[in-house]
Amino acid sequence: MKKFIVLGLGASLFLMSSCVENSQKYKALLMRADSLNAIAMQQNQEMEQLLADINNLTAGMQSLREAEHLLTLEAEKEKKGSKSKQQIARLKNDIQAISEAIAGYKSQIAKLEGKSKSQSAEFKRMIANLNAELELRSEKIDEITGQLVATNKELAVKVEEIKMLTQNVDSLGKESKTQQITINEQDQTIHMANYLIGTRKELKDAAVISRQGIFCPPIVSSQAQNADFISIDIREVKTIPLNNKKAKVLSSHPAESYVLEADDEGNFVLKINDENAFWKQTKYLVVMVG
Repeated sequence: MKKFIVLGLGASLFLMSSCVENSQKYKALLMRADSLNAIAMQQNQEMEQLLADINNLTAGMQSLREAEHLLTLEAEKEKKGSKSKQQIARLKNDIQAISEAIAGYKSQIAKLEGKSKSQSAEFKRMIANLNAELELRSEKIDEITGQLVATNKELAVKVEEIKMLTQNVDSLGKESKTQQITINEQDQTIHMANYLIGTRKELKDAAVISRQGIFCPPIVSSQAQNADFISIDIREVKTIPLNNKKAKVLSSHPAESYVLEADDEGNFVLKINDENAFWKQTKYLVVMVG
């Protein structure tokens, strides 16, 4: 009898358990539990993703700080020494890259802010700190950009000054060259003299000499300068071959400043001892030969 009672109770419990598992309420509870587990897993994944994003942003901030520090050092160097156009262009590219990075981080933080509405106060504080640091980085980049713009303007002014100086130097060079040509011409004129050698007839026909009377010796005419004289540099020409055994100097030259000497063939050569004294009175030498 007891055996049948036990068997009957076990069967009843089995039947009750089977009924509970098959009931709609039980199934609803299982579905609710699964849904809650899925939501919890999704929230954990979202939290892990948020933390990963924050870690990435924190690392990015460190990179920005380092890049900004290098730019600051470069900007300070600019104050001590001039920068070339290539260096300024490189700095502009660096600033542009950092500015783009800041804009990218701002976009990421904006997305995080949209997700932070349901997050804790600590999470929101982290986002606020990231925003504050980004603003600080932006202000610093703007400051460096302003310094670079000022430096670029100074460079443009210096380039213009150098251009003006170059033009002035070129102008002075041309002026100096013109002056040198003038000096050379004046120097040549100062040290230029002329001589003419001819017989009495040749000199007379050329209107180089004239006579005051039948018995007066010939003298240099006032029209002599129109004749075909030979030009020389008195600093270089000290002797003038006369190629004749008879010669007479008709123009006015101090006797002690020159001498007529015969060469090996007996032809006279005029030797100038003191060119300054010899050419002082006149720069036109007239010698009659024959």
